[in-house]
Amino acid sequence: MAAYSQPTISRLLNESDNAPNSDVKGAKLEKLVRYLFDKVPGVTFYAANTLDGVRAHELDVIFSNDQRNSDLYFLDFVIITECKNTASRIGSNDVRWFISKLVDRGVKTGVLISLSGITGEADGRSNAHSEIINALNREGVKVLIVRRNDIVSFSNTRDLVELLQRKIMKLTIERTIE
Repeated sequence: MAAYSQPTISRLLNESDNAPNSDVKGAKLEKLVRYLFDKVPGVTFYAANTLDGVRAHELDVIFSNDQRNSDLYFLDFVIITECKNTASRIGSNDVRWFISKLVDRGVKTGVLISLSGITGEADGRSNAHSEIINALNREGVKVLIVRRNDIVSFSNTRDLVELLQRKIMKLTIERTIE
């Protein structure tokens, strides 16, 4: 279990929040995501802002996950993250687009970092929440939402691991998005 630096987390969030445009906002948030996941044993940064072969999908931050010795052993070998720092919650279209990126690559779990959250109700019956429930039901794909309040609460990698485990359990068993 590695410790996170609260000043580093705060600084990167602040830099993302106060960036002059959406590209810089995204780059700063991607740097924070890389900082958080890189500290997890067995998880290694692979690439950022990578286009697929037909240049249809850009993947924000990708990690390899050596499940043999990873604290995130319960996730796929390929961990794909999508990073969103918007003033309002992101909607169904953005969530559906991320799901299509996962499905097209055969990845069963993705992490969507949306600092403002997503639209709809946690019961999965409306808006972006319903897209996540539908992806689980139709494709067996799990989308885990990480929000600003989650990130600022992290003191070490165990906090990230336990958060993702709890989100998988809530989504799989209760069909709710935490």
